[in-house]
Amino acid sequence: MMTVSENNMTIKVTPPTEGLFDLMIFARHADSQDPYNWVCSYQIQCVEPHNGEKLPENPFHFWGLHQKVRDFGIEESSHKGELLVAPQGTLLLTLQTSQPLLAMYELVNKDLDAALSKKCLASQAEEEKLSCHVLCPFQGYYRLSVFVKYLGGSTFRNAANFLIRCLRPVNQNELFPSGLSMHCGSGISSRGHGLSNPSHSAPIITTKLGKCNITFHTPASVEVTASLSKDKVISARYPLDRYVLVTHLRTKVSVCVVLPESGVYKVGLFGRSKDHKDFVHICDYVIRCFSDPSWPPFPRVYSLWKRGCVLLEPRMGVLQEQSWVRFRVKVPKAYQAVVLGQEKTVLQQTSNVVWEGDVFTGAAGTQVKLAAKFSQHCSSLEVILAFEVEGGSPASLECSG
Repeated sequence: MMTVSENNMTIKVTPPTEGLFDLMIFARHADSQDPYNWVCSYQIQCVEPHNGEKLPENPFHFWGLHQKVRDFGIEESSHKGELLVAPQGTLLLTLQTSQPLLAMYELVNKDLDAALSKKCLASQAEEEKLSCHVLCPFQGYYRLSVFVKYLGGSTFRNAANFLIRCLRPVNQNELFPSGLSMHCGSGISSRGHGLSNPSHSAPIITTKLGKCNITFHTPASVEVTASLSKDKVISARYPLDRYVLVTHLRTKVSVCVVLPESGVYKVGLFGRSKDHKDFVHICDYVIRCFSDPSWPPFPRVYSLWKRGCVLLEPRMGVLQEQSWVRFRVKVPKAYQAVVLGQEKTVLQQTSNVVWEGDVFTGAAGTQVKLAAKFSQHCSSLEVILAFEVEGGSPASLECSG
């Protein structure tokens, strides 16, 4: 096991058996691409071999930080030793940087395949810091390799290889969701898309209630949308995107998430400016909840919702049949707001620009729709939200977790 700094090198040898071993050392100039030249040799007499677990393969030949790591833009690491220990199967590695960098990570273990390895890592790239959250599903040794590049760089370069020893592995049901990007949490990507002042800067959100609200300050020219996904959905009755509600305020965007069941979820944020047609990925968040929530979904959202509408009541998209429900909603620049259900209910506007009224839901299996007119000369109503009407007791439509 070789660690190299600018001025020295350390080699630790663990012979696999008793006997006499030859150790040959080769070297070349750090900036050279020439072949390595032999420097010296040692003979090692092993009297009693160490019968521990074999270390993971390392094709990059060195452990720890690269000896020229400052040239890569990395100032220091949160872990100074040659061996990183994860007593409970979790580890947070941070690297302070001299300028914004992008990073990729590779986690290797003898029992870990490529697909499962990707679910063990969640990475964050900030202006002056790189972070990698590591989960170890098996006991033993791991290699965590770090590859970095400048924002305008073309290729990633191997900057570090850390040896991790896991004493107590995490449950595989608690691994990260599939498909996480290199931009988890707030950081370079969110700021580059105009999002600032995040409510949650860290990429992992743990909730006991089964709900959370992620907010960013945004310029008026940026539109944000969000997706919710989970590797294995067990009991959700609606598509997972119905459990996310994105609300655009004048200088802020709110991403409200409620969970239909326990587990680990990915929230993906996407944005576009007014002069672009397509949404582009901004960042991901991981939401963890193991308290058995069962929140109902939000109402179905139509395109007009993005004009800055705010839903105050009811906050769920499933309403009890044959019951009265109070509606309170903000619809900017609306001339009239109505609720269409068993009968048409015209909402009244209050002094604080809230449209409100009491609505009778009607029979199960029908829909109640919130709609609006934006001009007194317009004859048609435009639908903003749609709610499902279901049977059952009121308690069954509320959250139990």
